Amino acid sequence: MAEINAKDVMTLRARTNAGMMDAKKALVEANGDMDAASELLRKWGAGRAESKTSNEMKEGLVGGKISEDGKLGVMVRLGCQTDFVARNEAFQKLLHDLVELAFTHEVSTPAELNTIQYPDGSGRSVEAVIKELVGGSIKENMAVTGLARYKSANGLVGKYVHHNAKVGTLVQVDGSSDDAVRVLIGEIAMHVTAGMPFVPLAINREAVDVAVVQREKELAAESIKGKPANIVEKIVAGKLDKFFADNVLLEQPFVKDESKRIRDLVAETGKAVAAPLSVIAFARFKVGEV
Repeated sequence: MAEINAKDVMTLRARTNAGMMDAKKALVEANGDMDAASELLRKWGAGRAESKTSNEMKEGLVGGKISEDGKLGVMVRLGCQTDFVARNEAFQKLLHDLVELAFTHEVSTPAELNTIQYPDGSGRSVEAVIKELVGGSIKENMAVTGLARYKSANGLVGKYVHHNAKVGTLVQVDGSSDDAVRVLIGEIAMHVTAGMPFVPLAINREAVDVAVVQREKELAAESIKGKPANIVEKIVAGKLDKFFADNVLLEQPFVKDESKRIRDLVAETGKAVAAPLSVIAFARFKVGEV
């Protein structure tokens, strides 16, 4: 059995955001293999890189709206501290009103939405209304913790929100407004919402943060230290390819059919509608994440 030291545990934690005990257990079961341990953590649901949780607002709801022509779509995440409040009628009405405001105003951030006049005739801003609810009937912290608004000139926007309204995804695909593209967007949005094998970090390799790529290279090189340089280079390249396959949307295996990757779905639909299609943007909002 491989010796598991504190450095290995810390490396795995940095890679997956898992807890210390979960990371150590995964390494023990994987006999020290970092990739296998990462896969175990994914299956256990104990860790996910790049996912941060708010200590104050771990509950809330996600809502969205798409225009009839599919050219405009919005998604809003409203956070609170308890599920009891999230199921409160006043909280749900607030979310509905905020979605409508985001739909009718050109806002791109929660801060911008907060400045919009609330539609109750009082002249108060969204921020003022939320503060009044927090100090009055709700009596716990609330805030708009996520907002996305996409508008397409030569494509479509679509969404998928899980039935419990705790997680949802907004997606924009350009190139055609054919009904087949609506179906494609729905499939992609559902895939991203499911978050399997991982929640994608970016649409393609080029869009992944340079610092994240560099970190993966360093972790890969660290795990094979001492081997000849040419061997290290090949192994690091292979591990990086695996990282991209797991974390880049277009390269991920489709959650409903792992024999296909998301890029295959895009290409097939593009061929069907006789137009090149491009995934332009996606935004995934899950309650409790920031």
